[in-house]
Amino acid sequence: MNIEQYLDALIKREGSYVNDVLDSGHATKYGITQAVARNYGYQGEMKDLPLEIARDIYKNQYWLEPRFDQVNLISPIIAEELLDTGVNCGIGFTKPLLQRALNLLNRQGKEGWADLKLDGEYGPSTLQALSIYIKKRGNEGERVLVRLLNIMQGQRYIAITEKNPKYEQFFYGWLANRVNL
Repeated sequence: MNIEQYLDALIKREGSYVNDVLDSGHATKYGITQAVARNYGYQGEMKDLPLEIARDIYKNQYWLEPRFDQVNLISPIIAEELLDTGVNCGIGFTKPLLQRALNLLNRQGKEGWADLKLDGEYGPSTLQALSIYIKKRGNEGERVLVRLLNIMQGQRYIAITEKNPKYEQFFYGWLANRVNL
């Protein structure tokens, strides 16, 4: 798949305009919060956010900037999972996830790559480690890696909800719609 197909599915999941006072994102459209839209330069009402601006934000800030497009060249299902997690959990949380997961799966370096620095930079070391992992483990390994990324995402939702119980109203939906084990 390509980024345009991923964005179609993502925007469908995110829905249109919402302004839930209990959601720290407040006014959102297509899953884009007002803060993110303002940071991108959009100054209009959130309910009027054009779809193309939302797509541009997703493509630039949640796909190209974290280099998930490079992951996509190796494993489209891993890239799509990282994109979705970045949108829902924040890109700062998501960027080092693949590195953490690959470190957990390298059997202390016996799989062909050393522990990766958890810097969220998807440079040659991270991309090479992912390539080695996929070559060794194949389709089953990709599914296991996606499952691990989902487990980490689920742990994030648990931590958020336990820290602030007002998010219990979102917890079931996060698990049902975002964590696919």
